[in-house]
Parts: sequence; structure tokens; C-alpha cells
Amino acid sequence: MNIWKITPLVVFSAVFFLLLAAGAAFSALVPLQGSQYPAFHDDLQLQELKITLDHSLAFLRTVPASTCYKVAGISVPVQRLIDSALFFQKILQSSPSPDQLNQQIQTSYTVYRFDGDQSTKTRRMLITGYYQPIFAGSLERHPPFLYPLYAVPKSLKIQESANRKKNIGRMQGGRLIPFWTRKEIELRNLLQGQELVWLRDPFDSFVLHVQGSGIIQLADGSMRSVHFAQGNGRQYTSVGKYLVDSGRMLLADVNMDSIRQYLVDHPEERDLVLHQNESFIFFHWSKAGSVIGNLGQALTAGRSIAADQLWYPPGALVFVDSRRPVMTNGQVVDWKPLQRFASVQDTGSALTGPGRVDIFWGSGEQAGMEAGQMKEDGSVYLLLLNEGVRLSD
Repeated sequence: MNIWKITPLVVFSAVFFLLLAAGAAFSALVPLQGSQYPAFHDDLQLQELKITLDHSLAFLRTVPASTCYKVAGISVPVQRLIDSALFFQKILQSSPSPDQLNQQIQTSYTVYRFDGDQSTKTRRMLITGYYQPIFAGSLERHPPFLYPLYAVPKSLKIQESANRKKNIGRMQGGRLIPFWTRKEIELRNLLQGQELVWLRDPFDSFVLHVQGSGIIQLADGSMRSVHFAQGNGRQYTSVGKYLVDSGRMLLADVNMDSIRQYLVDHPEERDLVLHQNESFIFFHWSKAGSVIGNLGQALTAGRSIAADQLWYPPGALVFVDSRRPVMTNGQVVDWKPLQRFASVQDTGSALTGPGRVDIFWGSGEQAGMEAGQMKEDGSVYLLLLNEGVRLSD
């Protein structure tokens, strides 16, 4: 991994900060007729996809055999997800031509696509990118390292309701009440003594809360990873949306560069802006190295996606069709088609509904710059092996 220095204008996934169609009336994924299937083409090396699918299979094989997921109103057993990945790996072993690959998918898979908001007859899939940032940090509080990341506090409690919904909060008077907000935690110093590491910029901390993981470079040069452990249960709110709605920024100008710069230029507004998001993330240390998604498996740059797993089952095989930036010296010089198979291996608190997915872009400066440019329209197709197709076929 190349170690790089964070600049004040580091960019990363714009997905969490854009003005999005939150709360839209989404329809379900819908199965397509064979004539509606896209032309499947992959802009990466197909053979490397086997490793990505191996990671998904490693997770899926730990799931109880009785587990089922809902897709387009039907119940999909976990074994069907396993078979979908295994059969695709078998196809890849023959190094198929594009025509052969499309024919195999036509005859062996049912393909689903998000079909938009039926109330307005529109379809929009927002495709974005995220990456693993690297920040300088200290295990002790001293200038300039004054802004903490916290471990999961002992006061945070999780209770599971009858419908298996997890309720997160803290106990008061023998009952569970909502946990403190970001504003309450930071302004009232409510978690003193539970700091994990100290950073030198409060916005660096906010970045990690959104990204969910990152690498901390300590003064002795050693590298340690921090990873999402638990949230405070509060709803995520986009600070980019707030900046646009309040007239502070134009939608077209919103990205991580511009948000960071706005806060540099208006330091008196920093808390006001960041505290719009009540969600707060707690971390744990993990071994520096591969980025681990919520399946407990290593993510693959360009092949792993984060999505709402109520719509896209964990470990599912998907096809992404959009475009990607080509950058030179920090500037976008061109856009090229992004068409590739991927697997659902991560999620995020800001990813709700079927209309958005986030592609893991990797680690380092170039990955951060490119991921920060991704806020593109596109399509995502979910592939399920047809019932009755045997792996030996």
C-alpha cells in the first residue's frame, strides 16, 4: 500500500454529502425479460472477479441454511446466492468471449433492476465511490491532536425487539432512551476517558465517521486501522444537503473538497454544519492491511460495493453500468464507461433504499480523488441463478 500525505482538500465519497432523493417512494427491484438484459461487458480483468466471489462465498457459507432474503417480493434462500456465485465462477473458468458470457447469463440467470419511482415514472440510480483514508493520529492527547475517535461506550445498549429490530440507546430510569447526539457528545464531552485515538482536524474525524474505516499513521511511522464498531442509533443527515438547502452552497459545487474548504473559510460555522448530522460512529482497532466490509471479508477495489442489504442481499452478484473519471494531476480529464461485475460486501448508514450504491475504490490519494468525483447516474443489475440450473450443467 502506498502511504500518502493527507492534504487539506482531500476528497472522498461524495455520496454522503449530496442532495439526494431521500424519502422517495421506491419500487422494488423488478425481473427483466431476456430482451431487456444489458450487454454484459467487464472493464476489468474477469479472472480477478473470482477472488471477490470467494470472499462473498466465505461469508455466505457461514449463514444458517434456513436464511432467506427478499428480492422483488420473492424469498431467496441463501443457497441460491451461493449457487449464483459458484456457477458464475464456473463460467469464468472457460474464459468466455463477450458473446458466450452474455449467452450463459441469458440462459442461466434471472436479472433484476431497480425500476425507480413509479409515482413519477422516473428511474435514477445514483452510483458513487468510497475509499479508505489515511490520517495522522496520536494515542495521547496533545496539540495538534485534539479531536478524538471513540471506542464503543459502556453506556451504549442494544435491545432487540420482537420483530428483530435493533434499538440502540442508553438506560435511564430502567428504560432504554435514545443515545446522545453528535452535538451532545462533542459539546458536553460526555465520553471522556473512552477515546481510542486523537486526530488533528475535526473534519478528519467526521470523514472517518462517514467512511466507516481508515488508517491512522502514528508519530513513529507505524500504521493502525480503525473500523466501524457501532453507531449511536441516530438517523444520518447529509451535511451537504444542509449546505445546499440553507443557501450556503450550490448543489453542483458540493463535494468533499468544497465542504472542507467551506469549513476552513467559515470556522465559526463548523459545529453548526457538522452537528446537523446526529449520527455518531464508534470504532475499534483492526490490523492494518485489507479493508474489511460488513461481511467480515476483505474488500476488492472496483469489485466490492456497499448497498442497502434489505434490497441487495449480502454477497449477491451484481453488474454495475455507469461511468468513471480519468484524472491527471488531481483534475478530471475524461470520463470512461464503468461496466463491471461486482458483489455486495459492505453497507453504510447513509445507504437506504435500492436507488444508490457505493463502489469501493481502494486506498490512497488517487483512489480518494477518483472516488470523490463519483456521483453518477447508472444502473445496477442483480443476478440470481435460475432455479433448476445445476452447477454441473
